Amino acid sequence: MHKAIPAILVPLLLIPPVLANAEGKPGAFRQQQKEKLKAHHQDQKAENGAFRKDLKDLPPEQRSKAIKEHREEQHQENGAYRKRIHEGNLSYLKSKLEKNTKLTEAQKEELINLYEGQFQERVNLRDKQYQENTAFFESIANDPNLTQEQKKIAIKEHREKQKEARKAIREEQKSERKELKESNK
Repeated sequence: MHKAIPAILVPLLLIPPVLANAEGKPGAFRQQQKEKLKAHHQDQKAENGAFRKDLKDLPPEQRSKAIKEHREEQHQENGAYRKRIHEGNLSYLKSKLEKNTKLTEAQKEELINLYEGQFQERVNLRDKQYQENTAFFESIANDPNLTQEQKKIAIKEHREKQKEARKAIREEQKSERKELKESNK
C-alpha cells in the first residue's frame, strides 16, 4: 500500500514543471499540443482494434450498422476534440497577443479572425470529406463487382486524394498566415 502512494503522487508532482514549460520555453506549448494529439490518436487506434474484434461475431447487416455508428461516433468525438484543442490554442494566442506591444488592436483582431476563419475552413473540409467517405464506403461495400483487393485499392486511392486536399488547405493557410505576418512587420 505504501508503494502505491508514491506511484500515484509522481504524476501530480510532474504537472507543475510541465505547465511551467508551456510558458517558459518557445515552442513548448505547441509540443504539448502535439503530444496530446498523438495520445488521442493512440487511444482511438486501441479503441478501433477492440471494436474490430467485437465485430467478428456479428452478422453482416449488424456489422455494417455498427461500423456506420462507430464512424459517426468517432467523427463527433474528433470534432469535439479538435474544438477543445482549438479553444486552447486560441486562448494561448490571445494571451500572447495581450503581451504584444508591437501590434495594434486592429492587427491583433485580424490575427484572431484569420485563426478562427482558418479553423472553420478546416472543420468544413473535414465535414465534407466525412460525408464523401460515408457515400464512398457505402458504394464500395455494395459493389458486388469488386474483389476485396480492389476495394482496398479504391479506399487507399480515395484516402490519398483526401489527404492531398487537406495538405493543400494547410499549405494555403500557412501561406496566408505568413503573408499576414509579413504585412504586420
